[in-house]
Formats: sequence, C-alpha cells, structure tokens
Amino acid sequence: MHEDFLKENDPHSCLKKNKEMFCDSFKDVFNQRDQSQKKAEEFTKQCLKPAVENFVYSKVGPDILHEMRKQSQFIARVYSQYDILLDLLSNHNFSEYVRYIRSYEVYVKKWILDQTVKHLSKDSKMFELVDQHLDSSISSIKAAIHKATKKTSTDLKTFINNFCQELGDTLVISQDALGDFMMLNKANQEQFAHWFTEFVNKMVKALKQEFKKRDIQSILNHLDVKPQNELFTQVIGCGKQCPFCAVACVSGGGNHSVHEAPLHRPQGLNGYRRINTQKLVTNICSSSVVSDRQFICDATKGEMIFYKRYKEIFSDWNIPADGSYEASDYWKYVMATFNEEFAKEHSAKPADIPTTWKDITRLQAQQSLKDSFNMN
Repeated sequence: MHEDFLKENDPHSCLKKNKEMFCDSFKDVFNQRDQSQKKAEEFTKQCLKPAVENFVYSKVGPDILHEMRKQSQFIARVYSQYDILLDLLSNHNFSEYVRYIRSYEVYVKKWILDQTVKHLSKDSKMFELVDQHLDSSISSIKAAIHKATKKTSTDLKTFINNFCQELGDTLVISQDALGDFMMLNKANQEQFAHWFTEFVNKMVKALKQEFKKRDIQSILNHLDVKPQNELFTQVIGCGKQCPFCAVACVSGGGNHSVHEAPLHRPQGLNGYRRINTQKLVTNICSSSVVSDRQFICDATKGEMIFYKRYKEIFSDWNIPADGSYEASDYWKYVMATFNEEFAKEHSAKPADIPTTWKDITRLQAQQSLKDSFNMN
C-alpha cells in the first residue's frame, strides 16, 4: 500500500505523465499567449469528461433496477423461479442443470444478468437511460458555468473553484486531474467560459456516440449498482441451499436464522448415494428425515449420522418431515432423463429409477412446474 502511494504521488511520474501538457503551457506563459481555448479543451477532456461518465454510471444502475422490477419475472420470487426452471427444461442442457444445482446463487445471478441485457437491448432502452443522465449533467454544467461567470474571479483557478462550488455534489471532479490542470495557466476568464461551453457541447455529442458504441455488458460492468446482485437480493432473497438436495431456501431476504423449502427434490441430483452400492438415491429429504437411513458428508467428518438427527449437523435448516412427500414430476423427469449423466458427474452409479418416472414426458414435467408455482 505504501509503495502504491509513493508511485501514485511520485513527482517524476506525474511530470512524465503530463510532460506534453506542461511543456505546451510553459511555452504559452513564456510567450505571453492566452491559453483560454487550450485550457478549456484540457479541462473538459481531463477533468469534466471522466466526472460526467462516472455520474452517468452512478445514476443508470438504479434506473435499470427500477426498470427490471417492472418486468413480470421480477415482480416476485415465484415468477423468477418459475421462469428459471422453465428455461432449464426448454434448453434441455445437462450442464446447465449441474450449474444450477451446484451453484444456485451464481447461476441465478448470471440468469438475471442475461435477462437484463436482453431487455435493455430492446428499442435502445439502455441508451435512453444513458442519454437522460447525460442531458441532465450537461444542464447542471452549463448552469454552473453561467453562475461562475457572474462571480468576480481574479484568475482561472478562482473561476474553476467557483464552477466546482456551483456544481456541488452533482459531479465529482478528480482532485488529481484538477491539480495537474491548474499548473502553468494563463487564460482570460471570459474567453475560457466561452470556449468551455463550446467544448462541453462537443463533449456531450461525443459521449453519446461513445456510449452507443459500447456493448450493454461493458456498461453494466462499470455500474456502481450491479443489477444482478440487487435483483437477487430484492427478488430472490436467500441463496442458501439444502445440504442434501441443494434446493434453495424460500424464506426471502432479511436476517432469518433458519432456512427452509416446502418442496425438496431427489438427493441423487446433488450426489447423495447409497453407501453399500454407490448408486444415486431417488429419496427426497422430507422422507429421509423420518426414516432410519443414515448419511455421511464433509460436515459429519466421516461419521455416519441418522437423517433424523440432521439438525445436530445442520441446525440452520428446517426440513418438513413427512414420509408421504414425493418429488415433483418436474424433478422426477430431470433425474430419469439425465440419470447416467448425473452418475458420471458425481462419480457414482446410476440410480434405480422407478418405472413411473421414466414414463413422465417433458410436457407433463412442464405442467408439474406450473402446478408447483400456481401458474395455471
């Protein structure tokens, strides 16, 4: 950290970085030439433009969040979950199921990001939001220039300080860039204000073109507010997964101490197997926790534990104990369809799939999904 500070503030590095600008300014001062036009251009490019870009990035993030919350899949958690599982079923891609089951939060945030890019690509929606804030910032800049010219300024430094004061917190101009700009200047304030306004107009036109050339993903990467993170927090809430079947907690956001999910899925999807045969299991957690079966995992440190005592290991989970519960036809279909693939993924043997599971069609799996989320 100390070395980074010295490198950033090293006079020799600063001089080298701004050598050309300092040289030109020195020549102007030595030859007593007015620097108004040149200084106005320098200030606009080096100080103002980065501040305007940062302003846009700070404002567009919340706007995108507001825009996405109006879309049907982000009104409530149930709609997001339904759409994600429907996409998985439609894509029929085993690798996607693995990513969803193993890394639920990562997968869902990527899905949210993809949905955001897809929506913002329609009708140039992203650039409408960008232009709105570009125009807003330019209005503030021009108003600040006008007010600064009304004040008495003995030199350019005073004028710029007045300008920055009028801007207030609207735009944050880098003090480093401002310090470099203030060195060796000889400019007429009225002429500077005139050229400043001219270059501001050129800057906003250039920025609008630059933003339109940037892809939406790169713009999202620069935002202070990351839509995928905020939408996950606001809509999905909790990303904790059941230690047995990896189903996600449905308790939403907030500081809940106990995680739960009303519908669990076959544990074999998450790699659980019978110890003696190494075959993936088709049991769901609700029936396991009322059985005499045992489990072993990293959390038990090699010790066999009865499912009935799962809370001794996973005290933050509440699994509904009911032997009559079954997996939904959706997950029965997924496990039956990809049984061999799941076994290979988890270095296990394929599960003994019930015959009735093998008869479930994709259309029936889709209907099961609608029933589970009350989408009929």
